[in-house]
Amino acid sequence: MWRNANLVRFVATLLAAVSVAWAQPQTPAQGESESSSYAAARRGTATVEDAYRVFLTMASNHGRVELKGDVDDLSFEEVTAHLEALCIIDPDWSYSPDTCLRRDVLAYLCCSYLGYRPGVLTGALGMTRRYAHREMLYRKIIPPGTPGTLVSGSELLSVAPRVSRRIDPKRDVQLKDNQIH
Repeated sequence: MWRNANLVRFVATLLAAVSVAWAQPQTPAQGESESSSYAAARRGTATVEDAYRVFLTMASNHGRVELKGDVDDLSFEEVTAHLEALCIIDPDWSYSPDTCLRRDVLAYLCCSYLGYRPGVLTGALGMTRRYAHREMLYRKIIPPGTPGTLVSGSELLSVAPRVSRRIDPKRDVQLKDNQIH
């Protein structure tokens, strides 16, 4: 009986060690830099800088902005200037790069990027983060939750493809000449 108990303990310890080793995040090889999306996915809570870089990358991929070089090479101020020029962020915002990203700010970025405009009442006052959060919940762009909740890196990266699909839903579809009508 003791033999079986020791064997069970040994197997349980071995499985625990393997699962901990397997769950360790992969790091880039020495000399390689970590991309901003990889860094955001590994981070527990996304930052405003992460979100700004994700949305500027999307804008570049959709042809809304022409960048010289990569988004990761730009400073936070340059990224912010590009997003302000595209009217994706409010010019009155003064978030620092390391500010934790909240759901209402992410919703505002999504709403602005997609070009959703507020109704009559909020049209006179301008779009608010609260309106954007309600709109993005209704359109199922962001998962349910309260506006003040912090966004994880993986949640930020799961929202980006939903926004991208709304802009160009057939982007990945390759049609042949005989399929175009």
